[in-house]
Amino acid sequence: MELRTLRYFLAVCEYGTMSRAAETLHVTQPALSRQIAALERELGCTLLERHSRNVTPTEKGLYLQRRAREIVGLSDQTEADLQHRDDIVEGDIHIGAGESDGIRVIAARVRAFRARHPGVRFHVHSGNAPDLIERLERGLDDFSVLMSHPGIDRYAHIRLTPTDAWGILMRADDPLTAHDTVGPADLAGKELILPERFAQGDEIGGLFATWLGDQTSRPHVAATVNLAFNGAVLVREGVGSMLTYEGLTPAGPGTNLEFRLLFPPLISVIDFAWKRDAPLGDAASRFLAFVREDGASADGHLAPGA
Repeated sequence: MELRTLRYFLAVCEYGTMSRAAETLHVTQPALSRQIAALERELGCTLLERHSRNVTPTEKGLYLQRRAREIVGLSDQTEADLQHRDDIVEGDIHIGAGESDGIRVIAARVRAFRARHPGVRFHVHSGNAPDLIERLERGLDDFSVLMSHPGIDRYAHIRLTPTDAWGILMRADDPLTAHDTVGPADLAGKELILPERFAQGDEIGGLFATWLGDQTSRPHVAATVNLAFNGAVLVREGVGSMLTYEGLTPAGPGTNLEFRLLFPPLISVIDFAWKRDAPLGDAASRFLAFVREDGASADGHLAPGA
């Protein structure tokens, strides 16, 4: 598969007709049709369903569309990194991040770095740990901000000194709002909304199970979520109370939500990670050096000597 052909295929998927795609690509419609047909012969499958007025991707076409976006995006990123002049720092830096107030640490570094190098653009992709690790492994992201990831030692990383504290997000009319903190006994028989990662047996999920202890009446799992926004909606609608990080979801007056920390405390560490021995583009390499240099003067935001 040639990159040019993949770009042609993506244009056809985007515009839905051969004629509009051909006009955008500045090629003739017959030439574009021949390229798509040749791609289908090369792959041995039908990628587009032809209708009287438009075309739509088949199931295999949708799969190729997703992969082609990744391939073309990675190619464009690599080309941009290589073409910039040595005396001007420009380019794109891709950071994957879990939902956490800890991202403010990296956000401060981004602001300071762009003050020096305004030609650098940052792209932040939010997701859960499996998604972020997959993107890091594929080279779609240069860095990832990970919370208590059990496989963190596979990657080079800088530990951020702020930690995420776990607590319970609940409706404002929940009786537990009368408590300053929430203990294991307080959750007995409660309907809980848990992070999806807990159901996948990760390290912090195991720590939560240990935190609960062996009490007879344990909370019930009403739902799992991979990101907190929809979880907060479930809380407001009375599905259950959500286990989440402090500061992640607005709570207090006007939100109909309240947040209480767990006690004894349950803490997640936060790491800024990248692939070992994987080459970084110029902008990403400079940003990493900047983060490392700033560790000694980051007002406690970065672990000294990381």
